[in-house]
Amino acid sequence: MSLRARVVALIAAVLAISMAMGTVVAGYEARQALNGELAAGLGGARQTVASAFEDLPHSDHPARDLRQLIATFDGNRHVRASLLDAEGRPVLISHTRAPDHPAPPWFARLLGAMPPEAEIAVPGSAAGFRAIVLAPTAGIDVSAAWREFISIVAVLSGSAALGLVLVYLVISAAFRPLRALAGQFARVGAGDYSGRVAERGPTELFGLQRGFNRMAAELAATTERNRLLGDQLLTIQEEERADIARDLHDDIGPHLFAVNMDAEMIAQLGDLGRHEAVPEHVRAIQAAVAHMQRQVRDLLSRLRPARMTELGLNAAICDFVRFWSQRRPDIAFRLNLLEDECRLPEAAKDVVYRVVQEAANNAVRHGDPHTIEIAFTLDAQQTLTVSVADDGVGRAAPSAVGGFGLVGMGERVAAAGGTLSFGPDPDGGWTTTARLSLDSASMTQAAA
Repeated sequence: MSLRARVVALIAAVLAISMAMGTVVAGYEARQALNGELAAGLGGARQTVASAFEDLPHSDHPARDLRQLIATFDGNRHVRASLLDAEGRPVLISHTRAPDHPAPPWFARLLGAMPPEAEIAVPGSAAGFRAIVLAPTAGIDVSAAWREFISIVAVLSGSAALGLVLVYLVISAAFRPLRALAGQFARVGAGDYSGRVAERGPTELFGLQRGFNRMAAELAATTERNRLLGDQLLTIQEEERADIARDLHDDIGPHLFAVNMDAEMIAQLGDLGRHEAVPEHVRAIQAAVAHMQRQVRDLLSRLRPARMTELGLNAAICDFVRFWSQRRPDIAFRLNLLEDECRLPEAAKDVVYRVVQEAANNAVRHGDPHTIEIAFTLDAQQTLTVSVADDGVGRAAPSAVGGFGLVGMGERVAAAGGTLSFGPDPDGGWTTTARLSLDSASMTQAAA
């Protein structure tokens, strides 16, 4: 059963119970009122008969006066009077008006027992008559109570039905935004993040709707950013492969050709018996092989800094700085590294190296700096701060923000549970700062 159906059913049950209680109270009030009216009617009739009996001994025609007394009760809605003879048989009964629309017998029984009949003895002077019997008659009153009971039940039923309809309409209107929200959640679950919900309704729903729209927008932006990063990664991979292919073709290819030529020359010299010229060609082959070995090591270091796995993070950063110092001697590198890098998990070392690598590459390529400072700090809360600052002319800003280098760096830092900030300095230059909590769950999971 849906939540809306449960709420409507619960309210319907409450209305039914309320209507039943109201009906019981109305029946009880009708019963008390009927008993009160009948008791008052019998009391008044007894008083009338008692007053007539006081004058009866002085009457010249007591039988006529008794008949007239019975006739006074004709049409009385509460009491029926009967005149009994000496043997107790009724000789005269008053006429009571019957109700136009009698109530059902079961309703009369629900109203309870009526007051008992009252028998008043006739004074002895009225010979031939024994007594007058006063009996309560509730037919008209019961009929009136029945009509009133039906009216009350009709009002209660109509009010309950109207209230239930209004509750259904209000709940349906209140649940409509939730149904729309559920539909959008289904779209998000299917991978479609373009759907949004209207931000209207109660405060609680408004906050939920706004949170859903913000979540869907962030998921869409993250998906788009991941797609762009994936495309950029493929582009970078192709560029790296092209660079490696050019290096192999331009540097290693000629030396392999030279080695092949020297080997053929050695073979020819051997056939001619000129062994004195062989050592020169052997030394040429050794020099070419040594050169190719250096080129291969450079290629491997570009793919993966071996020093970080062999000697640690500081050694890898120093190798990276040495690489740029040989090519850009006009740039001064200032290093403030951690003395005890063993406290860093391997996952943090990899993130830190990539941050330093990307930030320094951006500074060298786009900022035209004179100085690049790389600084590490680790506070008491186990938060590692990595800062790469340069004093360049600021040309790093457009390309760094618009490109994917810092975006990818931010994704890498965020995956490790850290934050990345970057921007121009007030005095010129550019600073990139990464903060990593070494105790965070993301870092612990990455390290595991």
